[in-house]
Amino acid sequence: MLLPTQVWLILEPMDMRLGIDGLSARVQHVLGTSPCNGTAYAFRNRRGNRLKLLQ
Repeated sequence: MLLPTQVWLILEPMDMRLGIDGLSARVQHVLGTSPCNGTAYAFRNRRGNRLKLLQ
């Protein structure tokens, strides 16, 4: 398992029902980068008590 080169915390609250495809599309649309570039993306819910990590 490779460790990510960077970890980005997405501050905008996300719907935790989104799966890998939805989160990947969000990264591509908002950041304009590929989610498969070795970076990890952490998403939080509205309350801030849950995280999802896309690597």
